This record gives sequence, structure tokens and C-alpha cells, in this order.
Amino acid sequence: MIAAGLCETCRHARPLTSARGSTFWQCGRAATDRRFARYPRLPVTRCDGFEATTAKLPAVDGPVAVAWSGGKDSALARHRALLSGYRPGLLVNMASADGSVRFHGVGGELVAQQADALGAELLQVPTAPEAYEARFEEMLGQLRARGFAGLVFGNLHLADVQAWFATRTARAGLAHVEPLWGWAPAEVVAQFLAAGFRAVVVSVMEDRVDRRWLGAPFDERFVAALAARPDVDVCGERGEYHTFVYDGPGFRAPVRFALGEPVRSEAYWIRPARAG
Repeated sequence: MIAAGLCETCRHARPLTSARGSTFWQCGRAATDRRFARYPRLPVTRCDGFEATTAKLPAVDGPVAVAWSGGKDSALARHRALLSGYRPGLLVNMASADGSVRFHGVGGELVAQQADALGAELLQVPTAPEAYEARFEEMLGQLRARGFAGLVFGNLHLADVQAWFATRTARAGLAHVEPLWGWAPAEVVAQFLAAGFRAVVVSVMEDRVDRRWLGAPFDERFVAALAARPDVDVCGERGEYHTFVYDGPGFRAPVRFALGEPVRSEAYWIRPARAG
């Protein structure tokens, strides 16, 4: 049997077997959208209509906000939410007290420039670690009061993290949307790159990723180096590294930025990113 690629885990695809015993995959989206082939050529390695069977994509009545760090997972989650029919009109950034993104070292002004490049409104919520939960729940109340129907996250497979956010989002009366939930980490990075996003490595955990990668493009070479380490999640789901996305689908123009000299902070090596 020919490997089907994305079709094997897509909620819109189903296998069919011919009288001769050959297996095909039928795309359900093709019935209503001419962009998709009814019987795609296999293996499918990129598809804007892909929705993992594990993804959490509840129906909503209204616009949604996106939990935004400025890194690759939040950027891809927003992109996939758009492709799934959601209307993400607001980016929410839970920032450090000084407005920067904790562990990333990305300045708040750069996050604002990302939002501007995407044509999205930005809500920055400065907080300290000990006040995070209270500030997060306060923010959820603001979203509800403003008429937002849900919040999009870029979680992949850490069940405890996902459950923490899901519980509080539901309690606030908002839909909890997880377009990437259950995707294999290697698939996430592959789809991020295939979609045409451009990002740079801004932070690495000192005992997981060599700091020589700081400032490097997030590309196949970097991903290959991560894949060679059995103790590292190639998607950085356990915080092994962080990225800054400066261009890609939806960006009206690349975000200009400059990286500072490496500094050590909270077990990370960081190259602080500021407006260029």
C-alpha cells in the first residue's frame, strides 16, 4: 500500500479499495471546494485543508482570539484556524512585567509589529509568574465581554498543559480551540516550513540545545540537528527552544528586527529581539 501522508490522519479523508484491491483516499472537502482533488495524489505532504482527527475544533458563533507568543506554534495555530473557518481577529500576548515575551526575549514592540503585519488587533497582558493565573482569567473575562467566542492555542501533546488552559477557557464561557492538538512534532515543523513561514531561533535551553544555534534560521538544518537528540522534542514542546516569526502567510510585509548579544536567563541562552 502506498503511504498516504496527511490523509491517514485527516478527518476529511477516507480510504477506498477498488475491485482490484488497490487503495485510494477520498477527500471529503472536494465535494464543496474545488481546490481539493477528490482522489489526491499520494503521499500528500502539504494540504491547506488538513485537519487532524485529534484536533479540537469546536463550532463557534463569532470571532476568536489567538494565544500569541510570536513563535512558530502560535503562528501556525492561527494559520490553521483560519483555514478551518475561524475568524481570529485578536492576538493575546501574556507578557512579562516589562512587556517582553518570557523565555523568548522578544520585545513587546516586536509583538506589536507582528500584529500590525497580520492586520490583527493586539492585547498585551503584562504579568508576573505568581500572578499569571489571575491575569489570565481576567483576560478571558475581557474576551467574553467583548464578544469573542473562543481562544485558539498552539498546544501539541502535553495533556496537563492543555487541560489547564481548557478548564479555565471553558469556565469563562469560551470555546477552547486547538488546531494542532495531537499532531506529531515532526509534522508541525514540516507544515510550518511548507506553509512558507520564516522564523529565527531566539532562545535555547542551556542543557538541551547548543547555543551556537541562537540567531539561526528555523529551517531543515536546525530541525535535523534537533532530531539527532533523543532528549529533545523537535517542536520544542517542552521549552527546549523558542522562535520569533517575522514573515509568512498573512503577513503584509516582513517584520524588521535586530538580535542582541547572547544573555543567560532562567536556564536559557537568549538573543534578545528588538525592532530593527
